[in-house]
Amino acid sequence: MNRIEIILSTYNGEEYLREQLDSIIRSSFKNWHISVSDDCSTDSTCDILREYVQKYSSKISMHINDSNMGSTANFLTALKRAAKEETPEGEQTYFMFCDQDDVWLKDKLYVTLKAMKRLERKIGSVKPSLIFTDAVLAGQDLSYIENSFYKAGHRSVRNLSVSRLLIENRCIGCTIMMNRALVELLGNNYENVRYHDWWVALIASSFGGIRFLNVPTLLYRQHSGNQVGQGDFASYVKGRMSRKSDIENRLNDTIAQAQAFYECYKGRLGYKNAMIINEFSRLSSKSFFMKRFLILRYRFFKSGIIRNIALLLFI
Repeated sequence: MNRIEIILSTYNGEEYLREQLDSIIRSSFKNWHISVSDDCSTDSTCDILREYVQKYSSKISMHINDSNMGSTANFLTALKRAAKEETPEGEQTYFMFCDQDDVWLKDKLYVTLKAMKRLERKIGSVKPSLIFTDAVLAGQDLSYIENSFYKAGHRSVRNLSVSRLLIENRCIGCTIMMNRALVELLGNNYENVRYHDWWVALIASSFGGIRFLNVPTLLYRQHSGNQVGQGDFASYVKGRMSRKSDIENRLNDTIAQAQAFYECYKGRLGYKNAMIINEFSRLSSKSFFMKRFLILRYRFFKSGIIRNIALLLFI
């Protein structure tokens, strides 16, 4: 029997939390459990969570951090904590990330699990596997914006190789499903990890398999904290390119993440991936022309021509 462990990270999420929890409870796939990790909320988030834990005590459990960790560390720490829990006999557990402000579609768990099983049949369940899907962009009131996150953001999922994932995160965390083999490879130091979904995607691409399921599985709520895909794309790109220091800082953070990944996994990586990741992690120390040579040689490419022009200009 298959079981899905849902890792929900919360922080001051009182406004939309009930809608998210209710949408999971309505899922067509019923063998799920929600492990909530609250990052020291100061609003009524914890009161709402206690209400749901009391009502659904066998389906929802709650942990409150001793201090604020930030979203990335909270997700990854909660994932490791949940993986240590004893799995009921005869059940195979899969893990999913969950944001506090979205609404999951009724068949999200079922269709994602089905895709995961296909991937495991192809590469084996002992290898790290990751499935991620598309999402419908919705407004604060869940009004329709766009039927595809990837179309709205002009992002590509055609190539999910290590070289592409080092430079650009191509996964939406709240759509991800992972198998236990992937979770068991999580490291312990998340200081230089930019995003939890980016980190697990790198693990899957480096050691196992990662696949995109071209199906929207949730309403991805857009508000002031996560606006994506709204407005004119050309204006968005122009605005980003005008902030040179911001782009440079993001690139430096991305390279630092690659350095952390290499240090964590260099003893496990195959020769080719080790070489690619090591070369990327040392980009900051290279000359102007060598940086651009290595980007072209190893195809450290982002989605689309505009993003790659910006990369070559500012790295």
